[in-house]
Amino acid sequence: MDPPEDSVARGRSPTAGRDASSRRLRSLVSGTRGGVVLLLICLAVYVPGLFTLPPVDRDESRFAQASRQMFESGDFAVPRVQDRPRLNKPPLIYWVQCGSLAIFGDHGRENEGIWVYRLPSALCAIGTVMLTWRLGRKLFDPRAAWLGAAFLAVCPMVVWDAHQARADQLLLLTVVGSQFALWHVMDAHRRGRGTLGWALVFWLAIGAGIMAKGPITPMIAGLTAITVSLISRRWGVWWALRLPLGVVIIALMVGPWVYAVAKSVGFDQYRSIIWDETIGRSAGAKEGHWGPPGYHLVFSAVLLWPGSLMTAAGVVRAFGRARVISRVRSSASSLATGRRGELFLLAWALPAWVVFELVSTKLPHYTMPLYPPLALLSARMLLSAASRGPGFVRDAGQRLGEGIWVLVGLALAAAPSAIWVALAHPLTLPRPSWPVPLHAAMLVASVWLLVRAIKRFRTSRMLAAQLCGLAIAIVTPLVLIESTLAREPGLALSPRLTEAIRQIDPQRSRPIASVEYHEDSFVFATRGRVRKLDEGDLDAFVAQNPGAIVIAPLRVVESRGWKTQASLTGFNYSVGRWTSVVIASPDAPEEPNP
Repeated sequence: MDPPEDSVARGRSPTAGRDASSRRLRSLVSGTRGGVVLLLICLAVYVPGLFTLPPVDRDESRFAQASRQMFESGDFAVPRVQDRPRLNKPPLIYWVQCGSLAIFGDHGRENEGIWVYRLPSALCAIGTVMLTWRLGRKLFDPRAAWLGAAFLAVCPMVVWDAHQARADQLLLLTVVGSQFALWHVMDAHRRGRGTLGWALVFWLAIGAGIMAKGPITPMIAGLTAITVSLISRRWGVWWALRLPLGVVIIALMVGPWVYAVAKSVGFDQYRSIIWDETIGRSAGAKEGHWGPPGYHLVFSAVLLWPGSLMTAAGVVRAFGRARVISRVRSSASSLATGRRGELFLLAWALPAWVVFELVSTKLPHYTMPLYPPLALLSARMLLSAASRGPGFVRDAGQRLGEGIWVLVGLALAAAPSAIWVALAHPLTLPRPSWPVPLHAAMLVASVWLLVRAIKRFRTSRMLAAQLCGLAIAIVTPLVLIESTLAREPGLALSPRLTEAIRQIDPQRSRPIASVEYHEDSFVFATRGRVRKLDEGDLDAFVAQNPGAIVIAPLRVVESRGWKTQASLTGFNYSVGRWTSVVIASPDAPEEPNP
């Protein structure tokens, strides 16, 4: 027999309390202990690789270089990468990274200091996890809130993006912040209380979101409010949000920067950029990033792992409990807190997800702002399944989902070893051997945990099975990012090139030109010194810059008889192939063979 309605949401399930895993979880999340444990989990998955992972192509290196040039030039209106304006993204992330640079500095050294630009992303990720936890506590049982926040903290998409000096974690924080405030406005309005304070927080978060990544934050908030209003047939929240106040706040936050940019580059050019980045991305695939409808749904099984085990079931359950169909004719106030929370999370996740599926340009991280509600709904469903004990019925669809979940877990656990083997190159780049036993230990531990999870599935001990997956997700980033990606010389061609140039030109006084190898990580590593050229422009550059250093394929150097001073090989993951380049000094002719 099922537990009483909403007893799971309020922590009074008659069967959940008898489950050992449930008791341990309740002890773990009680009071401030839950926040401390979440913080430790965040540090465990975000810190490894933060300082040691080489600059990543291409977006991260562009963001970091633009922030560095903004800080050094003092022009805080127009971000630039070398001499090219970078106006396809608003400036807030550059300003935040400049703040980090002002506090910590990068010491003026080449090929160092990328962590300074990544630190804001890691801190934003931690803030997002904590806000998700606090919002979950408002909506559901503290256990569901903690589990949902933990699922968000360790999912591969958030973990990887927290290591990137990009705008997406800042965007995620503004989305969760605005949704947190929107829920409080809705709840206060329903109770007949004042909403001015939370409305102010809401609009400040919306303004920050616009300055972080354009229309995404207001789009999600608007779709959420519209969906809840349509289903509940209660529109008073729009008055409670103080729309005129919002217009003033957004104008004050966004207007001065738009004016400064328009004055610098011209309003027509800036309007064209904005149109291309919004309508252009919706109507056609940008930079080849196309995907069919359903693209994000397929990837979510991996990118939201291990929380993806119960995501589909959680959404279906919430849809039924929130009475989405029948509530068109009912009053919102007639539902219990947990059910209002489920409606709010559905309104947050589903309409925006449909929009992202319909937009022509697709990248895996586009739906990341919708992961917090999905993680909370997954955790809610997990506790419901756990409370039903051995009598919980698992149909064929659930069993198929469990099988996919196990396979994804095995794939993630095997990823470090797979990458290690795949990057073995015939030229035998020097590679440390110590990660090998670490990979083996990780695989053995993961297989053991997944076997335990399968056994738990068979006895319907879903919570214990999910905690096994959570343990794997906490350990995997340490092995994958710190011991593999950060230590693999084949992935660090730009830093190795820069170090070789430093040996040739310790004073950093000679011009640098690069032919064909045009990755932005090389621009960042050389602090913008390198000039990216086509082969046809190389001779003119050398003639105008005596003593120049040239990085080019061997055939380019040999055809000109230049002296080769070093040769390097690495895997250029931006184009998906191994790349070999040489460092040449055109002013020193190649000596003939004796």
